[in-house]
Amino acid sequence: MGGAMEYALDARQALLLAGLMDSHSGVVCAAVSGLGHRPHPDALETLVVLARHADSAMRRNVAVSLGCYQDPAAIGALIQLATDVDSDVRDWATFGLGTLQNADTPGLREVLWRNLSDEDEDVRGEALVGLAARQDLRVIDHLLAQLGPECRVYQLDAAEQLASPLLLPALQALADGLQGSEREGYWFGCLQSAVEACSPALAPDSLG
Repeated sequence: MGGAMEYALDARQALLLAGLMDSHSGVVCAAVSGLGHRPHPDALETLVVLARHADSAMRRNVAVSLGCYQDPAAIGALIQLATDVDSDVRDWATFGLGTLQNADTPGLREVLWRNLSDEDEDVRGEALVGLAARQDLRVIDHLLAQLGPECRVYQLDAAEQLASPLLLPALQALADGLQGSEREGYWFGCLQSAVEACSPALAPDSLG
């Protein structure tokens, strides 16, 4: 059974690799997407080339896929895509660099820092999370300015990853200002996790 499944996986990857060479751009785009779910090292060189494709949909799929390739060539292409003219491409590339990639290089941090000022809110959020994951303490002041009632999960995830006591007063004030149904759901769970991470000695009932 295991051998059959492995054969089927190999066959799928072979089809996807062949799809990269297809003359129809739609087939190539589908293959790029599939090779993000089923990465294969032989695809990387072509994916890097496609990162410069004229079609933004193609570049977006490349950005999605390259996050799964832990390789300097993939990181270089993602850094390029993180400054793309298309905001969706920048968003996926910034997510790939900040969250999916394990690397931590000056060039990677530089583009994440640049994208903290992006015009797109999601790009800014992904950049923030990526820098927090790398314990870049420069973002603490940036984060403190955003920890308010309108903040999103990006900010709460970043606070949890930084786990800095400097963030606790703002997080606790945010929690104390919530009432009723506001103290429910996924967002509030992320807030609780951030408070706990920034205050290791927190009593279990501190959030009520």
